[in-house]
Amino acid sequence: MTLPQVIERSASLYPEKTALRARGKSGDRYITYKELKGQIDRLAAGLISLGLTKGDRVSILGPNSPEWALAYLSTARCSGVNIPLDSLLSKNELSQLIAKAKIKMAFVAPRFLEIITDAKDAYPSLERVICLDPKAEDLPEGVITIKEVMETGRPGYELFPEVMPEDMAAIIFTSGTTGTPKGVMLTHWNIVSDCIACYHAIDIKDESFLSVLPMHHTFECTAGFILPLFSGCSITFARSLKSKSIIEDLKACKGTVMLGVPLLYQKMMEGIIRTVEKAPRPRRLLFKSIWKAVCAAERLGNPHLGKFLFKGLRKKAGLATIRYFVAGGAPLPPYIPKFFRKLGIDILQGYGLTEASPVLTLNPPDAPIDESAGKPLPGVEIRIISPNREGVGELAFKGPMIMKGYLDNPEATKEALDEQGWLHTGDLGFINQDGYVFVCGREKNLIVTAAGKNVYPEELETELNRSELILESMVYGRISSSTMGEEVYAIIVPDYEYLAREYPKEQMEDDRLHQLISAEIRRINRELASYKRIKSFKIINEELPKTSTKKIKRHLFKFSSR
Repeated sequence: MTLPQVIERSASLYPEKTALRARGKSGDRYITYKELKGQIDRLAAGLISLGLTKGDRVSILGPNSPEWALAYLSTARCSGVNIPLDSLLSKNELSQLIAKAKIKMAFVAPRFLEIITDAKDAYPSLERVICLDPKAEDLPEGVITIKEVMETGRPGYELFPEVMPEDMAAIIFTSGTTGTPKGVMLTHWNIVSDCIACYHAIDIKDESFLSVLPMHHTFECTAGFILPLFSGCSITFARSLKSKSIIEDLKACKGTVMLGVPLLYQKMMEGIIRTVEKAPRPRRLLFKSIWKAVCAAERLGNPHLGKFLFKGLRKKAGLATIRYFVAGGAPLPPYIPKFFRKLGIDILQGYGLTEASPVLTLNPPDAPIDESAGKPLPGVEIRIISPNREGVGELAFKGPMIMKGYLDNPEATKEALDEQGWLHTGDLGFINQDGYVFVCGREKNLIVTAAGKNVYPEELETELNRSELILESMVYGRISSSTMGEEVYAIIVPDYEYLAREYPKEQMEDDRLHQLISAEIRRINRELASYKRIKSFKIINEELPKTSTKKIKRHLFKFSSR
């Protein structure tokens, strides 16, 4: 199948169902599947009338919205190539990507228009700039609105070029956690096959998806956008990433599925705990009693008692209708899904890469292992390359969702894809006897001690981040002058809000802060094997630099070399 065929199929099966919903101050806007297909065809015809031809590249720069969705699907209808751009990139970074991708047309939200129009001379291939806001006025010279493009289009099937499954559908630039972004080339069948595999791995019913993560991110674009459209579900675009707005939007759309990064669920968990702690004493005691009962039931083999006993709490928290939270983009600390499961909410964790469209594994909803990334999706093959004594080696995958390669980068493509089509992920992991995949960490991040022991920074970061004193951390290896092997070193960002609440009368001087963090690290070290223990640390006051999907930009820090 191709992306246009996905829309054709859903418009035929679910013509009057709501496909897209946008919340607004003056009321909500609804688009049915029948209307969506008609708008896609009109916009695609308009793009063709402006000169878009098969294989031309079209960028999209803006927040999640029905217009973003229309731009993406209409470009696919014309057999153009979508290039979603990260709105959190700097002007210089965006300029480099637009020039590198040789973009012919650009869909741009109003607040980014100056970035594009001011440097238009730097983009010789760029012919048209289209504003995503249909009601925008006083636009820069040469810029037209998406509504104007749709009005010029006269859809007719003879207009649209034939789209083949092997045609390129999108070029996704990686988030750049390790340096220069690479352009991942994904075909129509790469993306659609991944949706179909996810569809068969989860019991998808008549779901209401809340779209929170940015759609330029492959995880949201495939699993939170194309998958619900393939399944005949509705998508509501969240107004913001603020917890209060998300809860309000979940209530309004009666959301049953939401995709998020681990940090989002961490914040939600902390918010629930704070609310309970501030509640009157009788409510706190009631919560603790129910919590103990749920924990006891789990030990006796019933992990679902919380669905019944915490029904009132979920309703009050605005989470009454949720069937699944889905976590991706980064490893999910096991204590987070364990916490939510006790409340009666399942968090499904998977694993994937942009290079795999992106989902490769998913925890089975009926038998999840929180420490695992789940089992391979239907149609996905997995290999462990060069496993050590414990069975840990590099994870490699094969399947119809694996990319064609990297844009204009044959060397990087050859390094990632071998001659048999296996994708070498650069992640270390193993498979247990039941077929569950466990991801230990990035091969590039691995710390090798003087005794030859392997230490996975991600495991230690999970332990550190569980501390109430620590907002976030990053662990890496530094060469020891005495042993010439690597020793474990941590960068710590304290949770100053927690410190202010717990130590209101203290002025948190550097020495006192160092004393508290040092004591906490000693406590954590006592629970670790001796070779994993953190030898030294540094405290910084600002959050660690991250990508838009909240992955730490590790390459900005100086690492030891092996």
